[in-house]
Amino acid sequence: MPDLPSGGAREADGHEAMVRFLVQGSAIALATRVAGVALGYLATILISRTLGAEGYGIYSIALAWALLLVVPARAGLDTAALKFAPIYLERQDYPRLRGFISFAAACVLCLSALAGTAVIVAERLGLTSIPPGVSTATALTIFPVAALALVGAMLRAERRIFASQFYEQVLRPAVLIMLLVAAVLLARPISASTAVFLGAASAFAALVAGALHARRALPLSAGDRDYSEWRQWLSLGGVLLATTVVQEALNQVDIVMLGYLASPRDAGLFAAAWRIASLESFAVAALTTVSGPLIASHFEKRDYAALASIARSTARVGFVAALLICLPLALAGPLILSLFGPEFAVAYPALLWLLVGGIANAFTGSVAYLMTMTGRHSHALRIFAGALAIGFVLNLILIPRFSIIGAAIASTAATLCWNVAMLVYVRRTMGIDASALALGLRRG
Repeated sequence: MPDLPSGGAREADGHEAMVRFLVQGSAIALATRVAGVALGYLATILISRTLGAEGYGIYSIALAWALLLVVPARAGLDTAALKFAPIYLERQDYPRLRGFISFAAACVLCLSALAGTAVIVAERLGLTSIPPGVSTATALTIFPVAALALVGAMLRAERRIFASQFYEQVLRPAVLIMLLVAAVLLARPISASTAVFLGAASAFAALVAGALHARRALPLSAGDRDYSEWRQWLSLGGVLLATTVVQEALNQVDIVMLGYLASPRDAGLFAAAWRIASLESFAVAALTTVSGPLIASHFEKRDYAALASIARSTARVGFVAALLICLPLALAGPLILSLFGPEFAVAYPALLWLLVGGIANAFTGSVAYLMTMTGRHSHALRIFAGALAIGFVLNLILIPRFSIIGAAIASTAATLCWNVAMLVYVRRTMGIDASALALGLRRG
C-alpha cells in the first residue's frame, strides 16, 4: 500500500493547486477583460467621435456621477459577498447563502432608487456639475450597474470566473455598441443625454442575462432563507461601503473637479487619458478578481503561507504585465489618443503621469484585498480616506494652474500614498510582503 503524503507535502500540494487555480482563473478573467475592454473602447470611440470633446466631457461627467452613486447603492454588499459567500458555500450553508442574496438584492434596489432621486433633485437645484437634462439618464444607470456588481461577486464566490466577468465586461458594451449603431442607422441624433440613456439600457440587458445565469449556477432553488447574520452583513458592508465610496471617489474625483474648476472639454480629455492608462492594470485586475475569494477562504483557515503565496503570485505577474503594457502605451500614446478624435492628442502628458500611478498600483498587487478580506477593513478605510484628502487638495491647487496635467499628478500622488501605506501596514501586521519583491513570510 503506498504511503500517504505527509502533512507538509499535502500542504505544499494544496498551495500548488491554489496557485494553479489563481493563474488559470486569472488567465480566463484577463481574456474576458481584454475582449470587454476592446468592446468598451469601441463604444467610447463611437461616442467621443459623435459627440466631440465637449459632448464627450458632458457624457463623462454624467457617467462619473453615476459611478459615484453606484457605490452607496451597493452598500458594500458586493464586496461582503466575497467574504461571506465562499464560506457559506464551503460549509454548504445554503439557507444562509439564500438569505444573504435576498437581503443584498433588496438593499441594492432600495438604495438605487434613493440615489437616483437624489441626483435628479441635486441637478435641479444646481448642486452638481451635470448639465441640465442629463440627470434622469444618470439616475437610470445606477441600479443596473450596482446590481451587476452583486451578481458578478456571487459568481466569483462560486468560482465561475468567466461568467463573473462576461456580463458586465463583454455583454454590456456589446449591447451598447449595437444600440449606438442602430441609432445611427435610424438617423437618430445622439446627444450626451442619449448616450447615457443607451448606456443604462445596455446595463439593464446585461443584468437580466447575468441574474438568470446566477440563478442556475448557485443553489438558489426554493428553500429556507436564514437572515440570522444580517447584523454581520450590515456591519461589514457598512465599512466596506465607506471604503468603496472613498475608492470610487479616488477614481472619479479628478474628472468631477475638472468639471467644476476647468471645463467639460478638459474633463473629456482627461477621461480619455484615464481610460487608456487603465489598460495598464489589466493583469492586476484579472488576478485580484480570482484572489479576493481565495484570500477570504484561506484567512478563515489562518493559512498565512497560502496568503503569502497569493500575494507573491499576484504582485509579480501583475507588475511584469503592467511594465509590458506600459511601454507601448507610453510610446504610442498620441496615436492611441487620436482615435478618440484629433483634439484628444493634447492629453498625452497627462497619460504619462497616469501610467506612473498604474505601475505603483501593480507593484503592490493584492494589498487592498489583504486588508479588506482579513478584518482590517477599518484601517484600509482610513488609508483610502487619507489618500482621497491628499488628492482633493492637490486637485484644488494644481487644476487651476495646470488643468488636466495637474489632475493627473494629483491622481498619481494619491495612488502612491495609499499603496505604500497599505504595503507597510500589511507587512507589519501580517508579516506578508505583498509587493513584487515578495520578501519571505515574517513569522510571529
